[in-house]
Amino acid sequence: MRTNLIISCFLLVFFLLLTPFNAAAFETNSDAVPADANVNVSNLSGTDAADNLVSVTIGASIYAKGEICNNEYATISVTTENMGDKSSEGHIIVAFPNNEEILSREGSGDRVDIYPSGSSIETKDGTKIDSSEYLFVDLVKYDWETGKNETLNLDVKPNKGSEEIVYLVRAELMNDATGDYERYPGTLSGLSDVDQQGWYVYNNSLGVSGDPDLMIEDISWEPENPHENENVTFKVTLKNVGLESSGNCSVKCYLDGNEISFSTVSGLEADSTTSFTFNWVPTSSGSMDLKVVVDSEGQFVEFTEENNEKAEILKVISYTNSSSPSSSSPGSGSSSSSSSSGGGAGGSPEPASNVEIKELAQQFVSNGNHAKFVFAKNVTSIAYIEFDPKKTVGKTTTIVETLKGKSTLVKELPSGKVYENTNIWVGNEGTASSENIENAIVGFKVEKTWINSNGVDSSSIKLWKFEDEKWVELPTSQTDEDEDYVYYEADTPGFESFSIMSLYPEEATEETSLPLGSYVEDKDIKAVSETSEEKSDVADSEAGENNSGSMKKGLLAIGILAAVILAGYVISRKRN
Repeated sequence: MRTNLIISCFLLVFFLLLTPFNAAAFETNSDAVPADANVNVSNLSGTDAADNLVSVTIGASIYAKGEICNNEYATISVTTENMGDKSSEGHIIVAFPNNEEILSREGSGDRVDIYPSGSSIETKDGTKIDSSEYLFVDLVKYDWETGKNETLNLDVKPNKGSEEIVYLVRAELMNDATGDYERYPGTLSGLSDVDQQGWYVYNNSLGVSGDPDLMIEDISWEPENPHENENVTFKVTLKNVGLESSGNCSVKCYLDGNEISFSTVSGLEADSTTSFTFNWVPTSSGSMDLKVVVDSEGQFVEFTEENNEKAEILKVISYTNSSSPSSSSPGSGSSSSSSSSGGGAGGSPEPASNVEIKELAQQFVSNGNHAKFVFAKNVTSIAYIEFDPKKTVGKTTTIVETLKGKSTLVKELPSGKVYENTNIWVGNEGTASSENIENAIVGFKVEKTWINSNGVDSSSIKLWKFEDEKWVELPTSQTDEDEDYVYYEADTPGFESFSIMSLYPEEATEETSLPLGSYVEDKDIKAVSETSEEKSDVADSEAGENNSGSMKKGLLAIGILAAVILAGYVISRKRN
């Protein structure tokens, strides 16, 4: 019984250990949203959007409604209903004591008249005023039927800096029986507000939204018809069409969906504009989709985001013959192409004929902020460069060039297996000098197919920099690897001409450097193969000898053991 109990406990513990614990059953799904969650949506004007019944009087009723439609204007709608007998003539009058600008007016009556400030008007007591104090709008309706509504709609631009729009409303209907007008509100309304003509009015106000509203007013570039490998200077103009100042914001520029510029723009006052420039070098010809986005990171609240983008088409022309000057390399098109914010696009003295492919990245370089240029297209072996600026130079363009052969800026390459020769240019001349930057790093990658095909040890790959008329090996470390590449980082004192390579073994140091991207030649492969075969034969021979010796020793041991057993058996028989 005791044995059976022990076995049962053992089986129970074993079963519990094999049963997985479902932790998810004890977790709360923080992403779940209750089905009955309320969403609070505020009206833009800060007031109830529903019609507000201002007054109901004998003979007429007046409804006034106002709301901010966008930061440039407010829409005010006034509706009057004839609750009495048919009237041969009626009016809806809306006055603006602060003289806001009327952008548009329309109504359901027979006509809508506007009387700007300075107009000749008549007061309640019949006095003529040659110059009115403020403007008003008058909707006129003839043969106003009983129970019929008439509406006056106005788009009004708020005064700059104003927090509200004040508008005074009244209506009047002709009493055809007496020939007199009945005006609303009347003296029985208990109101004290009167307009400049002395008639009682309903005094209404509409709060003005105080949000900024940035828009891209214009995009231009020089030259208008750039060639490939020619420096292009772009100019972007922004405007704050809102009613309040904006905060600092970012502006990004894209070509065919790839970011080519990132700028920071200081805050803009209401109704003010600003412009900035940046440079870019096209590496291919054709039509490209250019798009500029302001406040791309949503750094402050705007009245509307719908006007934050602007798109254009950039056409880049290809050089059709070899007579094109080699000086069409980046930055050579104009000596005045540097960005107004500093830094600039820089340039390359490398002839375009020796450039296989290039890629650009841009960043705002400022003192105290780590700068990192990432080459997202992955068309070269350079993945990124980074450094710590010692001073602010503004918008800076970095160019990476993969070369077809040895750079024309160097005399020869160090002895080794070359993977890629490359140039890195940061900003204008002197931007990346030791006086201006520190802690510079180059991140690069090497294809595993090249490493394996060339019999290279990945740890022997280094980045070399040409400096002071000689090649200097940079401290290089392997950072990562995946299925296709091995990734490295190298510390560098600056940027110019580089070579990614693996040094030959010591016994092969007399060999010369290979051209860019060269693989091992056939004779090298054959030599390696023959050497491998010789080593394999020696190893097989040694292995055969070792196996033969081991077999002999094994047979000898078995023979001795058998003899001992046989001797014991014979002795036992004799005793018996």
